[in-house]
Amino acid sequence: MSSTPAAGSFRDLLAHFPTGVVAITALSAGQPVGLAAGSFFSVSLEPPLIGFGVAHTSTSWPHIAAAPGFAVSILAADQAHISKILATPGPAKFSNVDWRLSPGGSPIISGAVAYLDCAHHGSHPAGDHELIIGRVLRYDTLQGGAPLVFHRRDYWSTGEQPVTARPV
Repeated sequence: MSSTPAAGSFRDLLAHFPTGVVAITALSAGQPVGLAAGSFFSVSLEPPLIGFGVAHTSTSWPHIAAAPGFAVSILAADQAHISKILATPGPAKFSNVDWRLSPGGSPIISGAVAYLDCAHHGSHPAGDHELIIGRVLRYDTLQGGAPLVFHRRDYWSTGEQPVTARPV
């Protein structure tokens, strides 16, 4: 095996690991801008920090980065269409997406499971992506239900009941 995997086969391998799907949003010149991310993760509880990866080729990220803050909407299992809209480049992404302003002034996606209002905390170059760190200023659960999951290049739901590990 090569020490440096080919991009396509590496992507195929990583498709075996399920990830949650979130919408990263902000206001730019009074208009909502956003992108979908499947690389969202918790960084720290004290202070509360989250992170996600953004491709250097993203046309939405520069607008979000220039905003004073951003929101993360944890998409619900029935919101795959929103993930697809936000993952597609173009200026009119929000023409078919219902949203409202968070208390911090960033768009949150209607019907999402939860949201986090964040301030920019830092960024770090990482290959063909930038790792973004946000400081969580406020958050809330919006509705019950299962989150949207991306696995093996398709959208899934986790279901609503957790699986409890049994002792061996």
